[in-house]
Amino acid sequence: MTSILDLGVYRFAIEGCPSFILPSLSTLYDDSLGLFPDKPIDFHLTIKNTSLLRRLIKPQVSIYFDNQRPFHPIKKSLLLPSIEWGLNWCIASFDFNHLLIHSSVIVKNGKAIIFPAQPGSGKSTLATYLGLTGWHVYSDEMAIINLENQQVRPMHRPSSLKNKSIEVIRELIPDATMSPVAVGTHKGDIAHVKLTTRAGFNALCDADVIAVVFPKYRENQSLSIEELSQTAGFSRLVHHAFNYNVLGIDGFNTLKSVVDKSQFFNLSYSSYDGLNAFFSDLVM
Repeated sequence: MTSILDLGVYRFAIEGCPSFILPSLSTLYDDSLGLFPDKPIDFHLTIKNTSLLRRLIKPQVSIYFDNQRPFHPIKKSLLLPSIEWGLNWCIASFDFNHLLIHSSVIVKNGKAIIFPAQPGSGKSTLATYLGLTGWHVYSDEMAIINLENQQVRPMHRPSSLKNKSIEVIRELIPDATMSPVAVGTHKGDIAHVKLTTRAGFNALCDADVIAVVFPKYRENQSLSIEELSQTAGFSRLVHHAFNYNVLGIDGFNTLKSVVDKSQFFNLSYSSYDGLNAFFSDLVM
C-alpha cells in the first residue's frame, strides 16, 4: 500500500508501507498521514523486502528513494527511524529552494531561535522539552529558510531522541506521546515524540530568526551563557548549512540577512531550570 505524508513544505509518498508501522506514523503525524492524496508529491519512498531467504531468516527491508538506495537493508524493527532519516536525506540532498541549516528551531511570539549543533549536543532533547512546555518546534533537525524573505518555515514532524534523552523526556514530561523505542540502530536506541497536532501545525506561520544559540549539554555544568559576535556566528552557521555552497550568492545573502537580525550565544547546561526564562526573554 502507499501512504502519503504531508509535512507542509514537502510531500512524501511511501509505497509498500507495511501495516505494522502505520499506527506509529498515525500517532506521530496525526492528520498529516493521508492528507491531500491528489496533490503533487515531492519525494517517493519505496519499502521492499530483501531476498526470500532473508524473509525466513532475520527478515530485512530496504528503503528506496526515487529508485536510489542510499542506506543498507535494516531489520523491520528499525523501520520507523529509518523512514525518518530517509525524509531528512531527501530534503538535505535535493532541496535547493531553501537554505538548510542543521539545527533545531523553536518559535514563540512569531520569533524563531535556532539551535545549530553537532550530534550529541542535546539540541533535539532541548527542543523537545521546550516544544512540550509552551513553544512551537518548527523542526528538531533542520532550519528551512526561505530565500526570498529569510524566514524559517515550519514542518509537521515529530522530534527524534537518542539513548539517555528518551528517559530524560519521560521523566520531565511523563505524558509525552512517544513512539516505541527502536533498539540497536547505528545511532543507538531511538524514539520519536509527537509535538503538535495537524490542526496546531496549520496555525503556524513562517517566522523571523532573531537568535542563534549553540547548545551543549554537559553533566554537572552550571548554566553558562556566552554572547558571540555576529562574525563568529556567521562562520559557525556556514559550517552547519547543508547547501550553502550550492546556493551561491543566494545562500550568502540569505545567511547574511539572518545574521544581521540575530543575537548569538554559546549555551552550556546540565539542568533545564532557567532555560525557558532565558529563551522567553529573547523573543519578548
